[in-house]
Amino acid sequence: MAKEWNKGSIAVHFEDAVNEKIIKRNYEDTIQGVTPEQVEGFTAALEQVSALPSSYTVVAEEYRYTR
Repeated sequence: MAKEWNKGSIAVHFEDAVNEKIIKRNYEDTIQGVTPEQVEGFTAALEQVSALPSSYTVVAEEYRYTR
């Protein structure tokens, strides 16, 4: 069986302290093998255009197995 990359996504969670909520924003179709530096840069760019500070970021990669 061969492991093949299928797709990836990044979820950035922003902290809304005024309303005591965490707001999640999903960004689909990430590149394969995204590096921690790329994720940090992406999160920092989103913080620049958002009124809310980011709380944390989650990277998900989906693989499939073929014969």
